[in-house]
Parts: sequence; C-alpha cells; structure tokens
Amino acid sequence: MNFSDFDIVWVSSCEYPCETGIQKHKHVFFHFIYADSGVGEITIGNKKYEMSAGRIYLAPPFVEHAFFNKGDTALKTLEIKFTLKTLQTEDAIKKLPYCINVKNHPIKAILSTILNESSDNLPMCDLAISYNFQLLMLHLLRCNERFVESSIHESDKKFSPEIKKVINYIYENLTEDISLEKLADIAGFEKNYFLRKFKKQTNTTPMSFIRDARLEKAGDLLRYSDMNISQIAIATGFKGIHYFSKVFFEHIGIRPIDYRNKGKLR
Repeated sequence: MNFSDFDIVWVSSCEYPCETGIQKHKHVFFHFIYADSGVGEITIGNKKYEMSAGRIYLAPPFVEHAFFNKGDTALKTLEIKFTLKTLQTEDAIKKLPYCINVKNHPIKAILSTILNESSDNLPMCDLAISYNFQLLMLHLLRCNERFVESSIHESDKKFSPEIKKVINYIYENLTEDISLEKLADIAGFEKNYFLRKFKKQTNTTPMSFIRDARLEKAGDLLRYSDMNISQIAIATGFKGIHYFSKVFFEHIGIRPIDYRNKGKLR
C-alpha cells in the first residue's frame, strides 16, 4: 500500500460555539474530523453518531455529512481534508468505519503535529507532514476493528444515559482519583443501586472498569508512545511505577517493559 500519492487540501483546528456546526454537504475529498473536546452529533450518509472527545469521524468523497454542537461549551475539532490518487489506498481507506474511537491512542498527538507543521511553515515541513500523515493512516487501518464505534442508535441499546455519562467521565479522568461515591453522584443514583445498575450493563464493577480502562490506555502508550514506564504510570492514573508494574503483570500477564519490547501480549 502506497501513501505517498496524496494531497492534503486543508488542515485546521476548529471551534464551533453552542448550537452551531456544519450544514449537510459533500465534496470530492476525504474529511477527517477528530473531536478534541465538547459534545455534538454528526451524520455521515444515513448514519448518525454522537460526537465526543477522542473519536475520529471519516466522511468519504461524495458522501453527505453534517454535524453540530449540542453541548453547553464549544465543540473543538482537528480536521484534515485530503485526496488520494492511488486507487488501492483509496479503496482501503473507504473501508474504514465512519466512526473510530481512539480516546486511548496517541493519534491526537499525530494530528497536532500535522497541524503545527502546516501552520508554522518550518524547514522540511512537507516531509514531516507526509511522514505523520502516513503514520496516522497506518494506525487507523491497523486498529479500526478494535476501536470501531456503533452508530448512536445502536450504542444507545447497550448503556443507559446515566451509565454512559459515567463511562465518559471515567475515560476523561483516568489520571484522577475516581471514587465510587463520585460515580454514583454523576449517575444521580444511590450508591448500591448504582453498583447493581453498572454491573448489569457492563458485566463488571466500576472499580474493575476503571482499572481495565487504565490498563488499555497503558498498553497503547507502551506500544505507540515514547514515554518511559514511570511517565506512563502517572499518565494512566497508577501514581507509581511499582504499583503500575504489579497491576499490569497481574492482569495482562507480562511486565510493562516486556510488553513494550514484544509489541504484543504473550
């Protein structure tokens, strides 16, 4: 697969105030939209998705799409519009889902690098943009099966609004001390009732869910980032390298350093 034959049409960091957005339209290029913060709703073709931090949305050429801010704060995005001249590569990218959850993946850093290079006009910026764009495509093609999100109507069948709100809070606050009382308060339930409702919908306890979310993020950082083990422990809410290593080994079955070296589970 060849990523060299592409043209980036437009790269930008965008901010959409409350109750604003982009009306339904279509164009001849691909449109990647990374939701950085805020909440919204996006329609691509005949599918509708929630917009929330850590998700990438792909509108292929000639497919109608529109989105709007439905939250109380600004919806902030990183966006790339591009064309591909290699048919094999274009066909592969067209097979990507319209929505991919990359919250625990360092794709945002890659997008930010592309944005900075395009705006700062540094020496050899074209080469840097090309390299990072290829890296972005590689990550998306590699992990789309793992991170694909169902449409808004399908996802609503699994979690109630209260539990979905709690799950979003957990993913957005993995570095914080998250208490059971705090989660029950976010859901608006009495603690014991919240425990029963959360376990019924997720098949696990809130504390186990938090641990697994932290381990998932740690695994991605071990594979895709240059952070050292201590930095990853802090970035995933484990507070210290020794405790992080202990929990990682107990639940993943391999030491963090060995996981990084092998690039996969044993």
